[in-house]
Amino acid sequence: MSQELAIIYKEILHEIDQAAHVMVVMHQQPDGDAAGACLALAHYMDTIEKPHTCFSVDGISPTYRFLPGINKIKSDENHWHPEKVLFDLLIVVDAGDLRYAGITDYIDRLVHDFKIINIDHHATNEHYGDHNLVITTASSTCEIIHDLLHSIDVINRDMASCLMTGLITDTTGFTNLATTSSAIETAGKLLLKGANMKHIADHTLQNRSYTTLKLWGRALERLTPSKNGIVITFITQQDITECGADREAVEGVSNYLNSLDDRTDAKISLLLSEREPGIIKGSLRTTHPLIDVSKLAKILGGGGHKKAAGFSIRGKIKKHGDRFVIEPIKA
Repeated sequence: MSQELAIIYKEILHEIDQAAHVMVVMHQQPDGDAAGACLALAHYMDTIEKPHTCFSVDGISPTYRFLPGINKIKSDENHWHPEKVLFDLLIVVDAGDLRYAGITDYIDRLVHDFKIINIDHHATNEHYGDHNLVITTASSTCEIIHDLLHSIDVINRDMASCLMTGLITDTTGFTNLATTSSAIETAGKLLLKGANMKHIADHTLQNRSYTTLKLWGRALERLTPSKNGIVITFITQQDITECGADREAVEGVSNYLNSLDDRTDAKISLLLSEREPGIIKGSLRTTHPLIDVSKLAKILGGGGHKKAAGFSIRGKIKKHGDRFVIEPIKA
């Protein structure tokens, strides 16, 4: 561990120790890394009897019901009411900025003083915290939090299970380019602490519902290559409704498209999906070693990692004859 990291660890742990109440927030539509990171910190705060709240603006996908402590995560905006708010320390995990966490409007209402700790591994992170633990070479935010908690030797079985979930989901079962020697070493340490890798992989990577596969079929059928090396497909709100699928099924399409052979002309995959009326989310993936999709996402107002990034635009996917086009919607 470098001296700089040791100082940051000490500062963060001191802030947690001194806080009266901690609010831990993850990004919108949280994945396994965000949920695992949040809950691992929550379990640590349980061990030191620190009052805390876990918050997600969207709640949590049923995929992660197996996580110990999942019922801790709240999505009631009353937790941000200026007259009721209790926290004096805000920890934001796995979010490159507060907009991505979905809490900027809530923060604008607050009138009391509090500090922000920012823990993340996105290359586009804005370093918005009073303390920023941002390591872009880490496989996941859970790997970063593992190292933080490992430094004081407090990781128990529940923390290990949550942290392993982040490693498995962000590396797609230790198969994508986020898989580093450090990620493998961290997974080994978590196994020794009691994490059940097969159990976590079965819940997050293996089990696919009929509705999920039906939605994937529509997206795969529409795959269209472009001249610039991008393979594009899309999912409409009508598709999601007719298939009876959820947002986790949509996210799974993006990850599945990462299996495209980059030795062909298909260097980047782009999934356009209607998650809510008037909003189209773009999910970019690549396995090409020389391509950084986070730079493309940033141009479009988004962000993410070199190999997996996203953005949102206003518009609607509509059918015109035998083609589908994006119709812009004015703000």
